[in-house]
Amino acid sequence: MASCVHALTVGVRSKGGDVYISVVTVFVNDMERAIDFYTKKLGWDKTMDVPMGEDARWVTVAPHGERTSFTLTKGSPNWSPDRVGGFSGIIMEVEDVYQTHKDLSKAGVKFTEAPRSEPWGGWATFEDSEGNVHGLHSPVPVMASGS
Repeated sequence: MASCVHALTVGVRSKGGDVYISVVTVFVNDMERAIDFYTKKLGWDKTMDVPMGEDARWVTVAPHGERTSFTLTKGSPNWSPDRVGGFSGIIMEVEDVYQTHKDLSKAGVKFTEAPRSEPWGGWATFEDSEGNVHGLHSPVPVMASGS
């Protein structure tokens, strides 16, 4: 399934080149279950999976072709079971929150808030395999000018 969720890229320029968000940490309890969720249900790519010392791995997943990735984290010094689950603070931009809801629901993704229209755009939230809740946002539709 093609990914319908896209990570945001921050288009800041510096003398050293573009500055963008490279990695966002998502705490998980079950690494394999989380990898399956992001790669099979969201259709993302596993972009890295390497050992990080004893009982730890550096695993990243990302929407196909995007520069921003999630590192699925378990076993790091900052990880604990109580840091897994709940609203992650991560909001992903999609073209149409209603269509994305339909597509992801068919893939078995559980939504915690059904899509709706707000003055600031479309909105919905979904839960990953670990109980982390992420937001989906789509732009406000362009309205015809009255003049």
